Amino acid sequence: MKRVILIEGKEIMDIFDVLAAISTRKNSFIHSGVNENKALMKAERYVSNEYHISLPDIKRLVGENRTQKEIRRYRRQIL
Repeated sequence: MKRVILIEGKEIMDIFDVLAAISTRKNSFIHSGVNENKALMKAERYVSNEYHISLPDIKRLVGENRTQKEIRRYRRQIL
């Protein structure tokens, strides 16, 4: 079964495409010298902004639970 994200009835991208984009962006942040945890947070934020997917939806997709304090702190950071 193929799952897709729908916005206004239009297919935007497959869930696996979103996860692949997060993974790719995370790896590029890690290679630039950012630690793994911060790289994941930045990658999630970047993909959220790029594909217009809310950050809580990205968090549910990745399957992580972060505190609101952590989320607010990383929202203020500039990619």
